[in-house]
Amino acid sequence: MKPGPSPVETERLAQLLPILLVAAACLFNLLAYAAELVVAAPPVNDDVFHLGLAGRMNAAWEAGGNPLDTWIGYWGQGFPVLRYYQHLPHFVTVLVHRLSGGYVSLPAAYDGLRVLLLALLPLSFYLGARRLGAARLAAACVALCVPLLAADPAVRHFLGFQPRSFLWSGAGMFPQLFAMVLFPLALGGAVRTALGGRGYAPAIAWLAATWLSHLVLGYTACLLGLLVLLHPEASGQRARVALRLAAIYLGTALVASYLLLPTLLESQWLSRSAWEPAEYWDSYGAPQVLAALVGGGLLDGNRFPVLTLLAGLGAAFAAFACLDRQRPDRGFAIVALGIFALGLMLFFGRPTWGRALELLPFSASLPFHRFICAVQAGGILLAGFALARLAERLDWSRNNARAALAGMAALVLLSPAFASTGSLAISNARWRAEAAKAWAAEGGAVDRALSDFAALDRASPGRGYAGASWDWGRDFRVGSVNVYHRWTVHELPAISYMYHTMGLASDLEPYFDPWRRDHHDLFNVRYRLADASQDLPPFAQPRAADPDIAAGVVETEGYFSVVGSAGFFPRPAGDAAMLREFNRAFIAGQWHAADWFVRIGLQPTDSAAPGEIALAPGGPFDFDDPPRGAAPRGRVPESGGAGDVYRARVLLEEPGIVLFRMAYHPHWQALLGGRPVPTFMLSPGYVGVHVPPGEHQIVMTYSPPGWTTWARWTGFAILALVGVAERAGRRSARAAETPSRAGARFRNVPFV
Repeated sequence: MKPGPSPVETERLAQLLPILLVAAACLFNLLAYAAELVVAAPPVNDDVFHLGLAGRMNAAWEAGGNPLDTWIGYWGQGFPVLRYYQHLPHFVTVLVHRLSGGYVSLPAAYDGLRVLLLALLPLSFYLGARRLGAARLAAACVALCVPLLAADPAVRHFLGFQPRSFLWSGAGMFPQLFAMVLFPLALGGAVRTALGGRGYAPAIAWLAATWLSHLVLGYTACLLGLLVLLHPEASGQRARVALRLAAIYLGTALVASYLLLPTLLESQWLSRSAWEPAEYWDSYGAPQVLAALVGGGLLDGNRFPVLTLLAGLGAAFAAFACLDRQRPDRGFAIVALGIFALGLMLFFGRPTWGRALELLPFSASLPFHRFICAVQAGGILLAGFALARLAERLDWSRNNARAALAGMAALVLLSPAFASTGSLAISNARWRAEAAKAWAAEGGAVDRALSDFAALDRASPGRGYAGASWDWGRDFRVGSVNVYHRWTVHELPAISYMYHTMGLASDLEPYFDPWRRDHHDLFNVRYRLADASQDLPPFAQPRAADPDIAAGVVETEGYFSVVGSAGFFPRPAGDAAMLREFNRAFIAGQWHAADWFVRIGLQPTDSAAPGEIALAPGGPFDFDDPPRGAAPRGRVPESGGAGDVYRARVLLEEPGIVLFRMAYHPHWQALLGGRPVPTFMLSPGYVGVHVPPGEHQIVMTYSPPGWTTWARWTGFAILALVGVAERAGRRSARAAETPSRAGARFRNVPFV
């Protein structure tokens, strides 16, 4: 009889197969999405937004400003997006660019990081599953399932962990991809530290990095981390485990406080977009979510539901493992099943739970559709668990033949998913190459016109318009790339794509009428671009351009002008819809064409000044007939600026208001003749400054308070101190456990 494999050979096989599976999953993603590196296609969708943020961050760094808190003027009348928005992915992109000495461009760094993150994602889930208690093979099977995630593309906000969410042809959710790689490590690290009481610094670092990369995934990781209290190892020490977990969360909050505190303390300047559908914030309700789950829409998309079936089988295996106190992977089974179940309940959202969700911290600001990520994370943990249990039933480690049989069975089982995923990757590469080819052949005319505008903008700053996502701009494209995506590539602000930049004025751009001369002044839209079939407005001065496009410049007043205040409107506390309706009516009316504006009260004590009409919050609002009399007389002979600083020379013949056409924010500081003066909000959400008669120099500077910088460095210092303290503690513990050299030398001497 031929002898079976030795225990050593069996152990080698048990160690080698998981390594091969993880390597295969990483290699699959690397090869599948290498086209993201090879072909330099024009950015589209949210890639435009994220590259714009990275570009502005890099410009602020070069100018000696704060790259993590700078004014972003590209969309929505401007807003300091990075002050409130996850920005670690953008910072790493800029860091790669700068460390290369500029050799690696920002788009190349962005695309390179995207491919690297996709390639590392299976490894991250392997390590995370191991920290959650999975055996090596089960964790490797989880990694094998990661590249195969898909979701129903017909449902707009099924934007989870599936690769399609991050590709060029997808939604461009770069921060979520970045956080996805951190998420398993953060969750696994929090669970392991809470159970064992060691590794606080790494657990805090991973979790804080997840928060700084994607606020919702950081929040989700903290919610799912509570499942550690169900872990078998927590039995008999749950109070201690809860305290350890609380310490991790406290440390995380301190490290991320410089981003979290502005969001909490300055929430009155943030706004939820009116253009997002209800399911974006509320999710879909249990019936639709469960139907999508059973039909494969949450884990498999439109293909044969391989992962869905495996996840269901894994849930059954996990349920039985929960009852078997002797199984070594019982803890992993409990946590995996808990992640899936809790994620599913959260994904049901407000249609199912209603006001009960108010028990969750910050629930009013949570986009519940994003909890699909928790469902998918739990689903692939269960699918990997099922694959490992099936391999266990085949007794795969007995010999090489059984191991090969198990591997072939897994390939056959997963082959539809691999084929579908590979087909998507091939299609993405083809679409990307077609877009790059089309732009190389026909996009030069657009880029030349935009370069011309950029040169003009240095002397006369303004915004651009080449159609938008809600009008004829949908059809003004080169290949598959809309022209309105190109403004930020040339560092030009524009009314273009509906990037919801969170500010109170972010939703006003669709009310811009491209055929009204006064609207060009109101929004400071100076640069017009269209294809040859579109007419420019008659007040636009044509620019020399290629025959296929029409380019023109409108001589607007610029970012500054002298106006008067004829009305007072008290901002309704907590009623963003009322403020938006008021501003919409103002934009549609005629007051601003006569240089009359409305002062918006921001404090409960604000009231109408002499000469101002008190407007009731309830409406209706009628701005068709301007007030009688002329607005304060004055002009702006010179103005300019960019980034965080804008300046102008103004001449007033009588007391008036200097209007600054940027979204109001309390961190805009005004200097009049070198002296600080108060600012206030003017309709439709701009900055106003009272100015006396005479000639003045006015400087507007976005200058955030210094406490956020102190909070950032304090948080990092606390994290470093925790790491040093832990390291010192481990050294002391080893020294106490290790006999002294003398003791070791005389260990066998009777009197020692």
